[in-house]
Amino acid sequence: MTWTLATRQLLQVLCKSAAALLCCTALLPASADQISTSSAATLEVIDPYAELRTGPGRGYPVFYAVEQGETVEILAERPGWYEVRAANGRTGWTSTAELSRTMQATGVPADLPSVSFGDYLERSWEIGLEAGRFTSGELDGADTFSGTAGYKLFSWLDLELELGKFYKDDVRGSFYGLHAVIEPFSESRFSPFLALGGGTMDVDSQPKLLPLSIDSSDYGSYSLGANFYLGRNFVIQGSYRRFEVDTDIDTERLGAWSIGFNAFF
Repeated sequence: MTWTLATRQLLQVLCKSAAALLCCTALLPASADQISTSSAATLEVIDPYAELRTGPGRGYPVFYAVEQGETVEILAERPGWYEVRAANGRTGWTSTAELSRTMQATGVPADLPSVSFGDYLERSWEIGLEAGRFTSGELDGADTFSGTAGYKLFSWLDLELELGKFYKDDVRGSFYGLHAVIEPFSESRFSPFLALGGGTMDVDSQPKLLPLSIDSSDYGSYSLGANFYLGRNFVIQGSYRRFEVDTDIDTERLGAWSIGFNAFF
């Protein structure tokens, strides 16, 4: 009876110890892949700052911020995270997306294989130029030229301001507006997108014999297209766009294709 009681108590102690060990193991971060000294890179921060956390995850607190122009040295890698050492010796973890917003000593942006195009461009300003032609409606055959300026809020969402001109024989006009670009597969080099927006279309010069119904009219539009990333900061873009233009007579429907490029900074 005494042996049975002692055995039971021993088993209970062993079970409690095993459970405590499992809990402690679960709380420890997985081991990081160390980067050899020969392949370690020193990068310069080009964003206003880069956050350092105590561990490789969003749940770990931020304890230091490396300021713009300072350098960090890469020490180790975890999926989605890098351990780095600042110039003053502080060591911490930063996300791959944030580390990609750094620059090598050569002046070339860091090209980390684990960072997608959309992640790299997130929180970036952009400018772009496009050229195309209307293919249907009252402006069929008119050439278009436009410029855009925007801001990439997320890897998949971009807000753009647009100012454009169109020309056709004795027709001259302009259009300007705002649209949102939704890019669900921005991690790929070839990335389709949907753009939704609206604005105003003004016709400055009209045919005298048969004036257009479009004069100074509001429009809504949607586009289907694709981006092809030539590099981290340069994108070739092609799209087909539909305009719904409100006129005094009716709704005028226009179609147009365009091709252009965007540069991010």
